[in-house]
Amino acid sequence: LPNPLIATDATVESVVDDELIKFLEKKSSQFESSKAEGQDWLNSISIHVRQALISRGLTAKPSEGFLPILTPNAGIIKLQGTKELTVQAIESRASEIFTSDGIQIISTTPESGRISIAVKRPVREILHTEKVLLDYLKSYDPNTDGEKICIGIAEEDGKQVLLDPLSQPHTLVAGMTGSGKSILIQNILLTIAASRTPDEALIYLIDPKFGLDYRPLEDLPHLKAGSGCIIDDPQEAIKILKTLVDEMNDRYRLFKESGVPNIRAYRRATGKNMPTLWVIHDEFTDWMMIEEYRKAVPDVVSRLSVKARAAGIFLIFAAQRPDKDAMPMQLRSQLGNRLTLKVDNEATSEIAMGIKNGGAERLLGHGHM
Repeated sequence: LPNPLIATDATVESVVDDELIKFLEKKSSQFESSKAEGQDWLNSISIHVRQALISRGLTAKPSEGFLPILTPNAGIIKLQGTKELTVQAIESRASEIFTSDGIQIISTTPESGRISIAVKRPVREILHTEKVLLDYLKSYDPNTDGEKICIGIAEEDGKQVLLDPLSQPHTLVAGMTGSGKSILIQNILLTIAASRTPDEALIYLIDPKFGLDYRPLEDLPHLKAGSGCIIDDPQEAIKILKTLVDEMNDRYRLFKESGVPNIRAYRRATGKNMPTLWVIHDEFTDWMMIEEYRKAVPDVVSRLSVKARAAGIFLIFAAQRPDKDAMPMQLRSQLGNRLTLKVDNEATSEIAMGIKNGGAERLLGHGHM
């Protein structure tokens, strides 16, 4: 694609590689949806959920105008809210309903005048990267979407979930083994590379696991490091992170000389390329056990969190359990955007999401976020 933020008075035309589109279309055509067989289950489970609630003394009237929704992971039933039918009333009975009725409630969400209950599907539908990426590339508009990248599909309506680093520049990804963290990061890498040239976006990929999950992607021209590949050495990672602080300050000096406030305005004013820099750090708590790393990283992230957004530098840090022993609270707070996959318990969910009763421990794993 041409740089969506370089400027001219004319609109930027999105040009996606035709061969890539053809490849994704061919791959996507091989995947079949399981929604047809899921519809019969949805009709049945809607009745069973209501019966389970009624048998426990709760009202369970369907919310007017809202039919049950089949999602890749669940069936969503919307019931009319009453004084008796509350989120707390349902969740306090969820364990009993599961053991006696076999109905696994994933989440209970309050809405205006109603309650939305998500129940696990017995057979989940797989979302394939090729199909999601194809839809993203076909709908991507550099004039309006800017730096936004697709990170998933919304549960209820199937719309793309877009990460907007200009709104939330620094992200914490949390999830236990099997939750889908590495797959999520792989998809983020692919989305950036498929929709932007290396002149528009560069990626620093840091992985204490020696890049084992990312070897098929290490030839992407967008990956940038001291050796031009995946960074798997803590000393090299520290060096890179400190260099990024210098890069941020250099960019601010260029902004000052050009009389502009940020990277978008700089591109418009000068017509010059200045790539967005994505810093993606998998399993970063592993190296936080190293004293030198533990001292260096929070300081660097603190400095980047203040000014990096305007300079076009965005951080994505991933960890299994970002607790206080491995990740200081100040560092966690600077990664304000949270992408939380399945975690091991309620306490970890609260740490990862930054809120109580977030419910990440009830997610289904394998990409459920």
